[in-house]
Amino acid sequence: MPGAEYRRRRRIVVTCAEQEGNMRRITILRACIVALALTAAYAGAPGALAQEAVRIGTSAVGSSLYVVGIGMSKMIQEKAGINSNIEPLGGSHANMFGLERKNIELAIANSGAAYDRYMGIAPFKSRYPIRLLAQGQSSFRWMLVRKGSGISKPEDLVGKTIAANRKPLPEVALVASALLKEFGIAKNRLRIVSTADLEAENRGLRTGTISAAVMPFSLSQPVTVKLFSDGVVEPLIISRDRFDAIKSALPDIFYTQVIKANHYKNQPEAFPVLAMKILLAAGASLSEDAVYKVTKAIMGHHDEFAKIHASARAWTVKNTLAEPKIPFHPGAIRYYKEIGAWNAEMDAVQNRLLAR
Repeated sequence: MPGAEYRRRRRIVVTCAEQEGNMRRITILRACIVALALTAAYAGAPGALAQEAVRIGTSAVGSSLYVVGIGMSKMIQEKAGINSNIEPLGGSHANMFGLERKNIELAIANSGAAYDRYMGIAPFKSRYPIRLLAQGQSSFRWMLVRKGSGISKPEDLVGKTIAANRKPLPEVALVASALLKEFGIAKNRLRIVSTADLEAENRGLRTGTISAAVMPFSLSQPVTVKLFSDGVVEPLIISRDRFDAIKSALPDIFYTQVIKANHYKNQPEAFPVLAMKILLAAGASLSEDAVYKVTKAIMGHHDEFAKIHASARAWTVKNTLAEPKIPFHPGAIRYYKEIGAWNAEMDAVQNRLLAR
């Protein structure tokens, strides 16, 4: 094994071990084992000596998005003959900065961070021509409340402590502000605290140091699934018209998804959430040919890609063309036209996004 490759794979193991104390051991170890196996697979794959290369920015080592990124690298390597490396820069906004600074060519991020980057919204100081290749699973933002906290409606938040500020996820504070404003609740009538990560919110809700939290979660996120199954939390459910008013007051980064009743254990009632897509993006300057090959390598081999991780199943053409928040890259459009998925309606969507 070449020295550089050994050191890179060794870093994966060491970093995963260091993260065990901060994340659930079974979840992180499983993710690390998959990541290491995939790394070994693409390291010796045909096409490794290709002249063209791309670096993919992902979330932290061991996260589901890191594993998906490793899988993308494998597909790009094997199906497109383009050398590919993974750069775990730390999160969606970090990956957007990475694109601008040319530290990476491709970025896995949520659509909110991509929209902020495209429009030049804080923490970014100016617009940047970011372009969409593909979209996958959904990431939710909504308030979960601790059972027994006395919160059954927004007005019950008065006097309570809630987690509604997470620096790497600025949209969390936006959602909380829009919710409070819709129901006429001044922020000084409750205590809003910051949290570092999902595990901090998990501890706070379980111990009662917080009564509610605007949380990032998904249909299968392990921490959230366990909070529901243990009977710790329940969703804050409001009327659909009030929910729609909150969504309308927010930047155009969300779409509405309804979580069906009994999706989670101890969740008898369906409820709407604010959802964002996880996407793969590139700068507009990345060549059309390279983007075409990358898009085809991933989206044209869905059955194989879906075996990499459960969340990879959501990376479909249908999901990609639904609810885009940034314009598509010409190379991606070329692929979707080739398979007959791009039509006049998508042309109109693209023109609207470019005109923002």
